[in-house]
Amino acid sequence: MLHVIEGPDEGRLFMLDGDATTIGRNAENTIVLNDTAVSGVHTKIVRNESSQFTLHDMQSTNGTWLNGREHGATDLRDGDTIKIGATSMVFELRQATRIEGAGGDEGVVQSQPAMDSEGGSLLYLPEVNEKIVTHEELLQRYQRGLLLDRLDRVLADAEGSEEVLSATLEAALAVSGARKGVLLLVDARTGEMLPRASRSLDPGQEAVTFSKSLAFDVYASKRTHNGPLPADPNSPPLLCASIPTTSTTSGVVYLHGHRPFDQSEADAVESVARRAGASLSANRWRVDFELLFSSTIDAIMNTIQAKDVYTRGHSERVRHYSKLLAKELGLHGQELYRVTLGAALHDIGKVGMPDSVLKFNEKPRLTPEQMEEVKKHPARGARILGDITFLKDVIPAAELHHEDWDGSGYPHGIKGEEIPLIARIVAVADTYDAITTDRPYQKGKSYEEGHEILRKIAGKRLEPDLVELFITAWHKYRKAPRRSLATAKVDGEVVDSLRRDLAGLDTSTDNRPEGDLDDRLKQVIQ
Repeated sequence: MLHVIEGPDEGRLFMLDGDATTIGRNAENTIVLNDTAVSGVHTKIVRNESSQFTLHDMQSTNGTWLNGREHGATDLRDGDTIKIGATSMVFELRQATRIEGAGGDEGVVQSQPAMDSEGGSLLYLPEVNEKIVTHEELLQRYQRGLLLDRLDRVLADAEGSEEVLSATLEAALAVSGARKGVLLLVDARTGEMLPRASRSLDPGQEAVTFSKSLAFDVYASKRTHNGPLPADPNSPPLLCASIPTTSTTSGVVYLHGHRPFDQSEADAVESVARRAGASLSANRWRVDFELLFSSTIDAIMNTIQAKDVYTRGHSERVRHYSKLLAKELGLHGQELYRVTLGAALHDIGKVGMPDSVLKFNEKPRLTPEQMEEVKKHPARGARILGDITFLKDVIPAAELHHEDWDGSGYPHGIKGEEIPLIARIVAVADTYDAITTDRPYQKGKSYEEGHEILRKIAGKRLEPDLVELFITAWHKYRKAPRRSLATAKVDGEVVDSLRRDLAGLDTSTDNRPEGDLDDRLKQVIQ
C-alpha cells in the first residue's frame, strides 16, 4: 500500500494490485497522480520472485528518490519514503488480504511472508469467515485511526472535564457517522444521569432526545447497545456505549443514526469512550491531587503564621497582589499558577527560623545578629522546596524575592533581569504589603501612599516597569485585601476572612497617619 503524505494527492491511499504497478500522470497508469512535476510514466513497483517489491525508475525527468537518495532500481522495505516530482509516498506492507474459510471452525489466512530481522513482523489474524478487505474499508480504518490519534492528543492537552466531554462527543460522531448525540454523566450526589454535552449536525434539529432507562441500563451493564429502543423496534437506530472510569465520574455516549450502525462503527465508538474514561479518571485524580496540594500549602502557610504574628495573612495578600500583577503582565494558565503558588510559598524559609528572631516584627529595629539570621530564610526556603520535584519552578520566588533591582539585595546580590520574573513580581507584592500593613511599632500606610512609596524605591529595590503595572492593576481591579489581621485567630476563621478579602469584599482605602519613608523600611520588608 502507498500512502501519499505530500503533494496534490496528499492523504490518498493506493493498493499495489497484481505483479506490477505503474505510477505517473498518464491515464493508462495503475496509479494516476495529479502532480504536474511527475512524468507520464514515472516509476514502477514490481513484485519480485521472493514476494517482495522492487522500485524501478522509468527514465523519468526528475528521477525517483527513496529515503532521500536517487535510485534507478531498489528493493522496498516497510516504511520507506518514495519521492517523485512534488509527491511523497510511504510504502506500507499492510495491504489487502484475502481470508478463505477452510470449512468448520478452521480458518486459512493467505498473508505476506514474514520479513527478515530488519523488516516488520507477522500479524496474526483471528479466525474469520471468507472476506476480502476492500480499499474502502482500509481507508475508513485508516481515517478512524488518525481521528483516534488526534483525539488522544486533544485529551492529553485538555485542561478540564468540559474540554474532554466536548472532544469525546465530536469524535464519537465522526467515527460513527451519527448525526447527533449527547454525552451523559452520573451525578455522584443524586445518582441522576445528566446531559453534559450535546451536538447536532442537522440544522434546525438542535434538540437531542435520549432514553434515561436505556442510558442507565448501558451504564449499569457496561454493554454497548446498538439498535432501536428495546421498547420500540420501529424507533430510529441508536448507539449507546458506556464510559468506563476508575472514579465516581462515569456515564455513556448516546448517539442517533440515520441508518443502522455497523459493528466497526460500534467498536470505534467504544474506543472513543474508553479514551474518554481514562481522561476523565486522570482529570479526577488531578483535581483531587490539586485539592490535597492546596490544603497542604494552606497548612504550611498556617504553620508560618502561627510562628509570626505579622505573617498572619501576609502570604495570602502577597499571593493576591502577585496574581494581580501577573495578570496585568498577560500571564495565564500554568505561568499564572506558578506565580501565585510561588507567592504563597515565598516565606516558607521562616519555618526554620528561631522564635526569638521572628519576634523582630514587634520591635522597630533588628540587631546585626538578628538581621543575619533573617537573611538566611530565602536560602532555607529554596532548600525546602528543592526537595519537592514539582515545585522546582517556584524556587526563585522563595530564594530571590529579596534581591534588589540595583543589585544591593540578598542572598546573591544579583540585579536587573538576572533576577527571574517570578521573584521580581513577588518582590513588588511583598514590599507593598509590608508598607501597607499595621505593625505594633508602626501604622501601615494607606494604599495610595503605598503606591507613591513603591515609585520612590523603583529602580533601587524594585523593577520600575513592574511597579507601574502593579499600580495600574490595583486601580483596575480594586481588590485589595485587608491590611491588618491583628485580631484574627490562626484557624479556619483566618482562611475564611482571607477568602472574603480575595473576593474583593473589602476595598476601602481609609486614610492612614502620614509617615516618612525612613531606614526602617528595609527591615519592614525582610
